[in-house]
Amino acid sequence: MNLLHDIPITTDNFKTISCVVEIPKDTNTKYEYDDKLEVFELTRCLVSSLKYPINYGFIPQTLALDNDALDVLVFNHDPIDRGSLVKCRPLGILEFEDNGEIDNKVLAVPYWSPLERYSKLADIESSHLKIYKHFFRIYKLDRSSTSKVGDWQNGAEALNTIKESHKRWEST
Repeated sequence: MNLLHDIPITTDNFKTISCVVEIPKDTNTKYEYDDKLEVFELTRCLVSSLKYPINYGFIPQTLALDNDALDVLVFNHDPIDRGSLVKCRPLGILEFEDNGEIDNKVLAVPYWSPLERYSKLADIESSHLKIYKHFFRIYKLDRSSTSKVGDWQNGAEALNTIKESHKRWEST
């Protein structure tokens, strides 16, 4: 099974979206799913004591503006294993540019997260949002890469980006 192409993006008309975890929270190894080989490839280790502060992955059946699957940050108090499929509710999106390419990050919560507690971006503690922005500002300092971190946008903007990325994937 190809995790990028064979898993439906949604099964409930975008109330939830499918997300595949590539990098569990609190780890310092960066893996990327290779959809041609259908494996997770170790692409680098982060420097020093830097660790991913949130579960990181991609949304199947999407093609973002950087010609990769759309990135997703899965907010959960515990790490989620690499390769896990998690149905999530998108809450927002972080504007991000990497080497001149738009590489935005959707922020989502697992569907089992209480809706009355996590229904919009403002429900995520501001300290967490600041930590995530800061992480993306510094996680490539050891690389000859230029990254720009923008602002958080709301769930409607996230959903619009997800649907646009899905349409782009469908037309390939």
